Amino acid sequence: KKAAQKSAKHEAAGHAKRVIPEFSATGIDDALDLLSIDETSKAKDVEKHPERRFKGALAAFEERELPNFKRDYPGLRLSQLKDLVYKAFQKSPENPFNQANIVQYNATKEDTEELKSNKKKLIEERLRTN
Repeated sequence: KKAAQKSAKHEAAGHAKRVIPEFSATGIDDALDLLSIDETSKAKDVEKHPERRFKGALAAFEERELPNFKRDYPGLRLSQLKDLVYKAFQKSPENPFNQANIVQYNATKEDTEELKSNKKKLIEERLRTN
């Protein structure tokens, strides 16, 4: 009787194949994303205060794009050009408020964990090979 139970357990274990996920990263960004899905990593996944980076990001964007706007709109004054640059920055992915890793400053721990798990799922789906 015991031998039959043991063999049944072994058969059940043999039928339940464990699928080990395989991932493929083709570039540096993909490789870094793949390394970031580890739960033990201490990377800064969630940002609660994007307004702290807004001023610096705007200054860098303005410094880089102002010559292009001067070339495209030669008759405008500097203040008008800066307004155009600011409007372009509002739509830019470099704007910290437009990035996907932002939660509200008063977000609960569950909200941040949900954002992290959603981000992890998206990365896994994108890079999974099997």
